[in-house]
Amino acid sequence: MSRIFEITEQLLTYAPKADIDRVNRAYVFAAHAHAGQTRISGDPYITHPLAVAAILASLGMDESTLITGLLHDTVEDTDVTLDDVAHHFGEDIANLVDGVTKIGKIQFHSKEHKQAENFRKMLLATAKDPRVLIVKLADRLHNMRTLGYMRPEKQRLIGEETLHIYAPLAHRLGIHWIKQEMEDLVFSFLEPEAHRALLSKLEGRLNDLNQTRARLEGLIQEALQRKGLHASVQGRMKHLYSIHEKMQRKHVNFDEIFDLLAFRVIVDDMATCYQALGIIHSLYRPVPGRFKDYIALPKPNGYQSLHTTVIGPENFRIEVQIRTEAMHAYAEDGVAAHWAYKDGQGENPENYQWLKQLTELLHETENPAEFLESIRLDLFVQEVYVFSRDGDIFPLPRGARPLDFAYEVHTDIGHHCIGVRINGEVSDFSTRLRNGDQIEIMTSPDQSPSRQWLQYVKTPKARQAIRQWFRRQQRETTIQLGERLLRDTIGKKEVKAQTLKRLHCSDQEDLKSKLGRGDIAIGQLLEATEQESALPLKLAGLSRTMMHPASCCHPIPGDRVVGRFHATNGIELHHRKCSHVLDLADRDLIEVDWQPKPGQTFRTGIEVRAQNRRGMLAQVTRNIATANAGIEDLKLQQRSGRMTELNFLVEVEDRVHLAQVIRAIRLIDGVARVTRHNQPVSFPGKQVTRQIGETLRDFFSRKQGGKR
Repeated sequence: MSRIFEITEQLLTYAPKADIDRVNRAYVFAAHAHAGQTRISGDPYITHPLAVAAILASLGMDESTLITGLLHDTVEDTDVTLDDVAHHFGEDIANLVDGVTKIGKIQFHSKEHKQAENFRKMLLATAKDPRVLIVKLADRLHNMRTLGYMRPEKQRLIGEETLHIYAPLAHRLGIHWIKQEMEDLVFSFLEPEAHRALLSKLEGRLNDLNQTRARLEGLIQEALQRKGLHASVQGRMKHLYSIHEKMQRKHVNFDEIFDLLAFRVIVDDMATCYQALGIIHSLYRPVPGRFKDYIALPKPNGYQSLHTTVIGPENFRIEVQIRTEAMHAYAEDGVAAHWAYKDGQGENPENYQWLKQLTELLHETENPAEFLESIRLDLFVQEVYVFSRDGDIFPLPRGARPLDFAYEVHTDIGHHCIGVRINGEVSDFSTRLRNGDQIEIMTSPDQSPSRQWLQYVKTPKARQAIRQWFRRQQRETTIQLGERLLRDTIGKKEVKAQTLKRLHCSDQEDLKSKLGRGDIAIGQLLEATEQESALPLKLAGLSRTMMHPASCCHPIPGDRVVGRFHATNGIELHHRKCSHVLDLADRDLIEVDWQPKPGQTFRTGIEVRAQNRRGMLAQVTRNIATANAGIEDLKLQQRSGRMTELNFLVEVEDRVHLAQVIRAIRLIDGVARVTRHNQPVSFPGKQVTRQIGETLRDFFSRKQGGKR
């Protein structure tokens, strides 16, 4: 068990000017917050924050990070709030604690490599400060050290998450000893038999390996000293998981692994690295193709070293890494090494150009395309990562909506999307997606895009897909419609070039297209051609995609309607008595034969005057659902004489269906009047969602065999 005075003493060894009182206050604060709590092992809970702080101290982290380690579970597991943390320890600590808390709430759902990569990106997007990730790694490392107290199924779950997410993340941040310890611990829990067998075989050769290591350390050290090089030579055994992984990858047994030992040669400067390499190659024969220069070409995570493999005494294969002291510190502790204090002076990591590169190059990859796409941390911050129902992760821009996700999965799924569930709850298309949301898209083959969708989507891919769909649907239809309008207004004669110029059209086809889209009004055409015509025009058989019920009067099939061209939105259908068209000249209107798709529903208004008594609203909505109609919106207004006015926006198929709905409402005792209200109605009150109406409708239609 770590003790706070041991942690503060270690902090003072590399940060003499650190505020030890502040660290002690954080310990007391955490101990008080966790008072009475215990871990599964039975130990007081405060032992965990202390162990995390001790790991951070071994990494040479600054006092703010150590304090965060002590406080990292207080907000999530106690009554302490972020405001409390900020009040006692400042905004910087509060932000770090908040980052660790948010990362802890993100759950990993997939074992696939690609999805694990996206999950790591999501962690990086959540943690804007690399210190947050380092605290989380220390937290996970201690949890792995005490994993033996967990149930076997919990051990497997946490072990797999550690192997797929946190060990690679430690590698990406350059903290290799944490990566290796995590992997060995996971190996011992996930494959205990293989771990015991390999450990037994290694222990059987341990004496010989230790003797070989000591002998080779001395030989290399002596060879370098003879050439006047000051160097430190350290031999080490490969960790168990890396040996196991190599055996699996190469399909060999333990006796066929000859590079169990690796040596590090640490010298004073970069030039000496290359001199030492030459000496080692002259001493032992290098293995062709096994030399890598990570000094001239550092790894994307900032790692630098010379790597070579040589054939040593008794044909023993030896891996040798040559680096400077600074490179070695970075190789061991990665990004954490640069929060250490030098000569008692706190160094701001942003002052180092190579640390700026590290912040930008947090991901290591061999794929150049993936590298260019994902290396910048500031790009990660601009992304949100969401899960599909199957656990796949999709990166989307911040501010993305459900339709963006649908089109990201597949264009056809986007086109046929009728609804969405976010984290199991039905949501609307305007909902902003957040990191870690699980999205389920509901589709129907009868669904098609709506122009209103363009108000919701944020990604260029979704926007372009919707626009292309409308362009494909309307291109031929608009030209055909324009041709009919042209024929019915001026006959079959050609439009003169002078007239085309006045209408800003390049040719006859351009004129037809603009007429069909409504970019040129019929009145403009008549004025340009100096024609008189008996209007309104009567058109039948128009494409359904060209006609849209107006939202001001909500016409439904069976109504007497007129069409009014609306630029970029085809023909807008209005009720013949709509106030928006009563004052328009006939030349600006078209009489159309409106034959919508069977089963399609349309919105219209119903005004209900009823007694103001308990349960009246429930009875009305129930009868609307019984009539197999959906409720889109609702407004309530109190009237004199204990009467209430209910304005419903309902979805019906036609005038016959509407009549059935009205009759169903009139059957209710206490309803005084039911009329259609097809003029604009404001709905400032609480929304009654479509899902409620559909749920009621489905319930009652099931009870009645699905018949109205």
